[in-house]
Amino acid sequence: MLIVGTANALDLALVMKRLAAEPGTKVEYREQKFSSLLATPVESTGTLSYQRPDVVEKNVATPRAERYRIAGDTLSVTRAGKERRIPLSSQPLLAAFAASLRGVLAGDEKQLREYFRLAANGTEAEWQLELTPIDDEVARVVERVAITGRAGKVATIEVREAGGDRSLLQVR
Repeated sequence: MLIVGTANALDLALVMKRLAAEPGTKVEYREQKFSSLLATPVESTGTLSYQRPDVVEKNVATPRAERYRIAGDTLSVTRAGKERRIPLSSQPLLAAFAASLRGVLAGDEKQLREYFRLAANGTEAEWQLELTPIDDEVARVVERVAITGRAGKVATIEVREAGGDRSLLQVR
């Protein structure tokens, strides 16, 4: 694995450049959440979109309709027609999660480094990024975020929690 910050950091710079070249995206996804408390994973499907400079929206279609929208310093959660707004600045864990999504989708290495230590391996054509939280409070909940992709497109986002649970989001 290439640890970013070594002489080979150019690999990460190329991946970030390719991600930054994408104008925005809207893709279908399938997500599985694995928990030690459940016999089988919980599965959801929907769409994930990114609009420059900082809007990420996850529309869940199944198992129930929900919308998560990160814009600026706000996470908006809509369920059953009711919207709840949460300032990211008041929630370090949510701020780090938002930075992981926006930083990768925007190809913004600086934003990622505000919250994570970065490691990368693979090639520009097929790569993996590993984000490890810097903040102790975040690290108590999230062990790491692993992202795979091809060229300038994200393929999977896996969040491993410190307690052993994990979620895997696959983009179609």
